[in-house]
Amino acid sequence: MTNPVRCAKCGACTVVCPVYRASGGLESYSARGRNHLATVPEYARPTPAYEDIFSKCLLCGACTKACPRGIDVNRETVRARAGFTRLYGRHGFQKYLARQALRHPEILGAAGRLGRTAGRLTRRLPTDSGLRLRLAMFEPPAAELPAAQEAAPRPLPSLSSLTWFPGCAAEYLFPEIADACRDLLAGHGFDLVAPEGLGCCGLAHHAAGDIEAAQALARRNIEALERRPGPILISCASCFAHLRHYRDLLADDPLWRERAAAVGDRLAEMMQFVDGLAPPTDGGSAAATTQRPLRVFYHDPCHLRHEVAIVKEPRRLLQRLPGVDLVELPGGPQCCGQGGLFHLGAPELAALIRDDLAAKVLALQPDIVTSTCSGCLMQWKTALTAAGSPVAVMHLAELLRLMAAPSLAPASPL
Repeated sequence: MTNPVRCAKCGACTVVCPVYRASGGLESYSARGRNHLATVPEYARPTPAYEDIFSKCLLCGACTKACPRGIDVNRETVRARAGFTRLYGRHGFQKYLARQALRHPEILGAAGRLGRTAGRLTRRLPTDSGLRLRLAMFEPPAAELPAAQEAAPRPLPSLSSLTWFPGCAAEYLFPEIADACRDLLAGHGFDLVAPEGLGCCGLAHHAAGDIEAAQALARRNIEALERRPGPILISCASCFAHLRHYRDLLADDPLWRERAAAVGDRLAEMMQFVDGLAPPTDGGSAAATTQRPLRVFYHDPCHLRHEVAIVKEPRRLLQRLPGVDLVELPGGPQCCGQGGLFHLGAPELAALIRDDLAAKVLALQPDIVTSTCSGCLMQWKTALTAAGSPVAVMHLAELLRLMAAPSLAPASPL
């Protein structure tokens, strides 16, 4: 870490760190502990043990938000990882393979097709089967869901074109998310268009300290997004958070920094965008139906919660849905433990964080868990499979399309 002396060792970071709590209070897994290690000359070198300690970070941003001195712990951790081997930490080879797959869409596409085929067969396996847990993200919902309402057909020529960054998961692994996003925005008068040439946002590579690969992916996406004018809608929370950092990632190159800044000024998170189109509501939507309200838990992606404070807009959209009862954790939102590739590099810790959250949420007796981060959605599917729960997991765009609420229609013609 580059500025460890700034740490006051107050412990504010330990209170909010999911890894610190899941490890039973292991000091080296907290931001304070890593700062201290970086000040000790005999430890401040990339030994396997040192690399492993720095790998045990979700980069969720909770400690940065809590730090009274404003230390950007995520940035410092990535800088430290940049000096490590590409296979740093336990299970480093698995993380490396995952990053390589993200750079090659044809691999992701094949993996998605294979996963969806296998996911339909996994329910024959025991709930504690390791294979079933690995394929849980592709399992179809076990719970009986309301039938999707048919939206009124709209002639495509009447739709306004809107640039869209769908992200790898919606593009290659879970096409149902992409379909839901298109349908949702069509209901608001927009045709989503993903420019040719888009690739992975590069978040996983940047988090691993592979700055060169992250920069290459950023330039590729900037070039693709520059071909179309207007707002750029992003339906994955993690992608949205990372694309906002392109200007910092390319800060040493004046030309690319300006191009990244121009693209960054056009970014729009999808649910915040849709919320801005919808009319005000007086709440109490659950009373609008005679059927039992559908209990929905919205999971806040850490990137949105800690970095850009997009927490109210998704909830407002849910509160507008007739027959939906939005349930909340009494202690407030928690990290799910996915952390990009953290769940591959630290599976035991990730599972502890995951299962602790799942137990608390299941106590609320939800019918559906929803979120806007593809990684969080995959983690939730694994969590509920591990818990033997039939609760459905879906992207918020899928849920909004499923309910097809009239109150989500534009307040005025676009």
